[in-house]
Amino acid sequence: MRLVLNGINGEYLRDITHAALGETESVDAAVAYATKSELLFDWCWTNGIPLRFWGRFDSGVPVSIPVLDKFLRRRSPNFTCKLVRRFHPKVIWWHGYGAYVGSANITDSAWHGNVEAGCFFEEAELIANGLDVQLTSFFAEIDRHASPLGDELFRLLEARSRQLGRIETQDRDAAAALLATGTVQPWAGLLQTSKSSAANREHTEFLREWHSTLTILRNLSSKLQGAENRPAWVGEDIPAGAHVDQLLHAHYYHRVIEGNRSMYEAHYADTKGDPAAAELEAIRWWRGLRAAPSNEDRMLNEWAPFLRNELSESRIRSLNEEDLFQVFSRVHAISDHARRIANKDVGLPGGVNYTIPQKTRALAKFAWNARSDKGRTVIDLLEHVLYGGHVDKVPDRIWEGLKDPTWRIDHIGKSALGELVGWALPDNFPPRNSRTSKALRSLGHDIQV
Repeated sequence: MRLVLNGINGEYLRDITHAALGETESVDAAVAYATKSELLFDWCWTNGIPLRFWGRFDSGVPVSIPVLDKFLRRRSPNFTCKLVRRFHPKVIWWHGYGAYVGSANITDSAWHGNVEAGCFFEEAELIANGLDVQLTSFFAEIDRHASPLGDELFRLLEARSRQLGRIETQDRDAAAALLATGTVQPWAGLLQTSKSSAANREHTEFLREWHSTLTILRNLSSKLQGAENRPAWVGEDIPAGAHVDQLLHAHYYHRVIEGNRSMYEAHYADTKGDPAAAELEAIRWWRGLRAAPSNEDRMLNEWAPFLRNELSESRIRSLNEEDLFQVFSRVHAISDHARRIANKDVGLPGGVNYTIPQKTRALAKFAWNARSDKGRTVIDLLEHVLYGGHVDKVPDRIWEGLKDPTWRIDHIGKSALGELVGWALPDNFPPRNSRTSKALRSLGHDIQV
């Protein structure tokens, strides 16, 4: 984490944006005021980075007409603008790189000259502290109360902007008329939301997303059961959950990734009208593969059985630190997190470029020695999530592993637990991580990433 204080400490949002280019898959920006498209929006457009922007709606036209006009003229599903009442955040998430939470609007003065104060969290820090879950809920809640920029709303705001340019005195009547429009849905805001009710809402949203995505995965896996839809190198005894995960793995890395860009939003724009057809086309591609394109055969035939055994109820309590490293090495979400994590966060000296296995071993050592606020170990956490009650309640126990201080362990995040559950219990739950959601969205499913 680092402070972004502009001229006070020499840390500027413009520098974060430039540095984020190689790592950013998409951008979510919830910023009340925006008057300068060049600062972030044009950067996303020029570099082909999908952007979702939520701005403030009020009588002062907080998002300038030139900015709104650019969104409207581009009319791209990868470049969207929505407006929200009672809205004052300044949050920008460069997915894959990190997130800023602070005071700066998307204005020239805020990014360059003003005294502003905020914090930037690297992606690994977001995951380690469960902030990615909270930010995801934050954006989902905003989106439920947001209204998309359309021609009618644009004309309304454009007319209001002209009024404000002419009027310097009180314009109470015009402001009231604008706020009475039905083109932006009314919302009382979250002023009366208690901390406990907000946590309950997050929990409910997590379970809703989990079960809706699980249904999609199970429906897709059912289409892979017959030999006619299975590549020759995928055995008949491969669990359905593992099979569908590796189809999505191959599809994502060989058909959705272009260079270092994830194009899942562009694919979604093409496939959202008929996800079933997109699934069938992906299955036809998959079954025709003569060989695994990126080690899916190793995952299915070697690593998946290994993980299922190591994470079994009879074995899990006997795992030692080396065993944990071997498990972590075979779980994509964990090794990918290890790659991104700061050396110091897992006890490694700085100034050295470590390999992914070296970082993963350090993360395993950190997790092995870590304790929850209530003194639980990582083995306690895994055993609780997997076997701490009825199998149908595993999603609730994942949530406890993320949020409950009794169980939560730093750096064991949502994707890590979702994937571990899938490899341990593939007959019940396909492995889940952020790549799963991106792959499904690329196939036309309107799910949250």
